[in-house]
Amino acid sequence: MKTTTKYLFPVIVIFILFNCNSKKPENTSENTETPSTVEAKYALKKIWATDTILKTPESVIYDKARKAIYVSNVNQNPWEKDGNGFISKISASGEIIELEWVTGMSGPKGMAIVGNTLYAADIDELVSIDIEKGTIISKLKIDGASGLNDVTPGEHGKIYISDSNEGKIFQVENGEVSVFHADAPGRPNGLLMDQGKLLVAFSKASEFVSYNLNSLEKKVIAEQIGAGDGITPTNEPDTYLVSDWNGEIFIISKMMGKQSLLNTKQESKNTADIWFIPEENLLLIPTFFDNRVVAYKLVKE
Repeated sequence: MKTTTKYLFPVIVIFILFNCNSKKPENTSENTETPSTVEAKYALKKIWATDTILKTPESVIYDKARKAIYVSNVNQNPWEKDGNGFISKISASGEIIELEWVTGMSGPKGMAIVGNTLYAADIDELVSIDIEKGTIISKLKIDGASGLNDVTPGEHGKIYISDSNEGKIFQVENGEVSVFHADAPGRPNGLLMDQGKLLVAFSKASEFVSYNLNSLEKKVIAEQIGAGDGITPTNEPDTYLVSDWNGEIFIISKMMGKQSLLNTKQESKNTADIWFIPEENLLLIPTFFDNRVVAYKLVKE
């Protein structure tokens, strides 16, 4: 949906609220993994884009079993309990199957699929959705939460949820909520459980890190990633795509370091919570205020 004059002020307010990125403080206490830097080996080639009828799409996820893509729409204000947020269902080639597939949320953002259940982070609730029926199963209130942002499944049925506003990471196990990390300042956003470690992209601290699940030891993988948002693995081991909400996509690995693959900042096109389909080498990017999902092929140069 295009921005008009009467929406200019709230859009500016939303932009400030959502992208409160500041200069990264010096890292004084955590370990830093220093990658080797080599020439770029990858590029992104645009394949398709949806119509611009999505409503502030924040996150996207691919359902391999059903060959469908789900898109969370915060519908303008991402942090307001306004009840107007919803999940869209689109095809693997970008056709919008059902715009308001699942409704009844406020600002749904990051999602995860476990079996036949789709989980979505919604401000202060973890929403469980029956994928087959396209209906909400339950809403789990997370006490002390105010800015739930991303979700990732862990081992033994655990679910991890970042809270950007509170600087915390919550854990849900068998319906019980606990705090996995109570002191994660810098607006933790994107989450990914990978090889027994929790990877986190910070939007204010502008860094990509890993946490040891037992000791909470933090290692910085990459710095200066802008307003770090989504994390998704690639087909290459220990190689990830990380988005800067402002409009940039990085590929990051220990061998190649950090390389920018896409920059749409000058076009005012955001790159929010991304997803990579390994079978197709396809990166899905929700563009937030641009109201689309755009798909790019990840190719080796």
